[in-house]
Amino acid sequence: MKNSLLLILAITGLISCNSKTDCQSLSGNYTTFVEARKEITKANFPVKNIQLTPESSWIKRIEFYSCNEKDGYLIIYTTRAEEYIHAEVPLKIWEEFSTSKSKGSYYNTNIVNRYPFNLK
Repeated sequence: MKNSLLLILAITGLISCNSKTDCQSLSGNYTTFVEARKEITKANFPVKNIQLTPESSWIKRIEFYSCNEKDGYLIIYTTRAEEYIHAEVPLKIWEEFSTSKSKGSYYNTNIVNRYPFNLK
């Protein structure tokens, strides 16, 4: 009985771990940025990069999610508890941004108003 219960729990755990939404299946019809962030961060993406940015006084963490390894979603978390989402950000921009010495300067010069994320 105990072994059967453990087996059921193990199978349930495996199923729930593998039940993430595939990045190709994201609806894209979001009414709030919070809803969009939750869906994006919970989905399976082939490219998923998360980086803490302690060197930045404004940007706390940056995340990049790509389904096609060419472009993707960029999510920025600030030290003021603000969140920004950008869509169709090229992988090259992510790579430059993630390695830039000044995240805020790079963001303002190369990302703001160039890769908008639009709500439906």
